Amino acid sequence: MAAEQTSGDPFHPGTGSEPDHLAGREPEQALLRKALKDITGPREWHYGPLRSRAPQPLKIIGPRGVGKTAMLAWARREAKPLKADVVRLAFLPDADAKDVLAGFMRELAAIPGFNFKRVEAQVYKYFHMVMNWKFRQPSMEDFGEILAARLRFRPLLLLLDEVMHYDEEMLSQVLQQSQAIASDRWPLAIVLAGTPALNVHLKKVDATFINRAENIYINDLEPAATREALSKPFADRGVKVSDEALELMVSWADNYPYFTQIVGRQVWDARKGAAKVDVTLVQSVEPAVQKRRDEFYASIFEMISDGFLLDHAMKAVAAIEAAPEPLAPEQVSACMAEGTDLDEQRTLKIYNQLLDAGLFWQPSPRRVYAAIPSFFNYFKTEYKRLRS
Repeated sequence: MAAEQTSGDPFHPGTGSEPDHLAGREPEQALLRKALKDITGPREWHYGPLRSRAPQPLKIIGPRGVGKTAMLAWARREAKPLKADVVRLAFLPDADAKDVLAGFMRELAAIPGFNFKRVEAQVYKYFHMVMNWKFRQPSMEDFGEILAARLRFRPLLLLLDEVMHYDEEMLSQVLQQSQAIASDRWPLAIVLAGTPALNVHLKKVDATFINRAENIYINDLEPAATREALSKPFADRGVKVSDEALELMVSWADNYPYFTQIVGRQVWDARKGAAKVDVTLVQSVEPAVQKRRDEFYASIFEMISDGFLLDHAMKAVAAIEAAPEPLAPEQVSACMAEGTDLDEQRTLKIYNQLLDAGLFWQPSPRRVYAAIPSFFNYFKTEYKRLRS
């Protein structure tokens, strides 16, 4: 039997890449499925509002490399068979806001697969409104009108990625107008995704209703999910991975989604089409895996260094490691401020910067953990080298 039953590389390490198998996110996927089910439910009349409420917005929050954008890509795929449209907007730090906004509005004004012959008289004018917008440059002032028009035709999943980089005024208008339309039971689901800076950014925006959004906090995987994420893609393609080889792969992945994809990709490429993966083959890719891990660690360290936060980060690392039980945010902040003249406002800002950089993770409002436990060792080594 051929080794590969399904073609293509199943592992995709990198920003915004979706692996073939998204393991360990079942509760989060259930929330996204429910939102899609809600907007594709029955309507009061053809092209009318939903019989039930539109879903509350969802927020996906996590450090870099945990699969936030991969979950958005998964939601996009789930929406297709349900006949719900998807529009995605993402701002990168160096993106031109006007160009990004223009592309977003043009996509929003389009109606994929729309059948003109089935347009009823009562919505005929809305079709022409949308077509007019399609052939000119729509502005942010048109957003609510375009969105309301589009929702008469098909349900819409609005995916807002990298929200911590959005222009505040634009984000405020998008959220306020979207919520007003969803409150009238039009078939709209909104998903916001970003690093922990997302919550800080949203506090600057005049959209208090977002405080009632369903929060999805994601970080590392459970060990069983890491094993599944590494083993299933091989098994699906008829490749046998020995138990010893799998356990070695899991140990390098550190239960971190990005590392899981790195390990899987390196082993996948190294086997060169072979139908079996043994521990010797896995051992051969250790240098390449470690190099990729160190590159990721370095990006976090440089972010902290560029913010002149190394000494504060070292205090936080020492406090988190020394504590017999997970600390509260205030305890971590107090340790960073000890022996300095930092006031509460400046200390809170530093805490949020380190949280967003991925030094530590706060999955619930009251407890702090290492975001990637193995990074602490890298950080201490680099810190000692710089301070020696």
